Amino acid sequence: MKKLLFIINPKAGLKKNKHFIDESVEIFENAGYKVGIKFTKKRLDGTNIAKEYSKKADLVVCMGGDGTLNEVIQGIIESESGTPLGYIPAGSTNDFATSLGLKTSPKEAAEYIVNRTAKPLDMGMFNGRYFVYTASAGIFTKTSYSTPQQMKNRLGHFAYILHGARELFHIRSLKLKIELEDKTYEGKYIFVAINNATKVGGIMKLDENLVEFNDGVFELMLVEFPKNIAEFCHLVVKILTQKFTGKITLEQIKKARITDSTDIDWSLDGEKENGHAIIDFKVIHDAVNFIY
Repeated sequence: MKKLLFIINPKAGLKKNKHFIDESVEIFENAGYKVGIKFTKKRLDGTNIAKEYSKKADLVVCMGGDGTLNEVIQGIIESESGTPLGYIPAGSTNDFATSLGLKTSPKEAAEYIVNRTAKPLDMGMFNGRYFVYTASAGIFTKTSYSTPQQMKNRLGHFAYILHGARELFHIRSLKLKIELEDKTYEGKYIFVAINNATKVGGIMKLDENLVEFNDGVFELMLVEFPKNIAEFCHLVVKILTQKFTGKITLEQIKKARITDSTDIDWSLDGEKENGHAIIDFKVIHDAVNFIY
């Protein structure tokens, strides 16, 4: 009998709906899998569980938010198991799942997983740490990892908006140098992001025709620091309407070196990453077999 490793974050948005877990297990068992369940209890549990047990499984399924997915993928890659991964989104925003067009209903997601074949998925590497779909710094970045989990569970996207509003009173410029393969950007920015998704933060969207999940490139976005509040509002409107011109740069990259962000906190898939004097980014092409 095929073996399925089911890694669940019980603190994610579906914590109070235990029947979703039971429904998913029933679907997996009806598809011919023997299901072993592991619950995460603290940070990095997803990585450690996947690293230890994924080689023994024919399929790994993760139920949780984007941060849990990040941990599980990291563990699968480190184990070198190559085991296919399915994802049941149970977070507050589920930006990556939305970008991939995955089912957000747990029951439908489980059925989708057992009826689909895994495909290669690119990953980003940020100073040796993998990330699935976004590495960002600047305005609203802190919101992604500092918003209380209970608040996210109750309010979803609105929780980020409420918590993020506080950052408007503490806007700072990011003085950075970004060296690409064929050019260099240097200046003061309000927001910097490297993405492999069509939706980030529940607000920012990219054209679906621009983003491919296994094309070997990620999308770099740079938003220059505004001169005044009027220019800031204008930039926000341009981001929301996907008009990436003028003080907003958007281009596809395979690698980059970023200096100096020693005192700048980053967010990797919604989890905090401390700043570094030098950040080396590169795309890891076809890093994991993912069901999407």
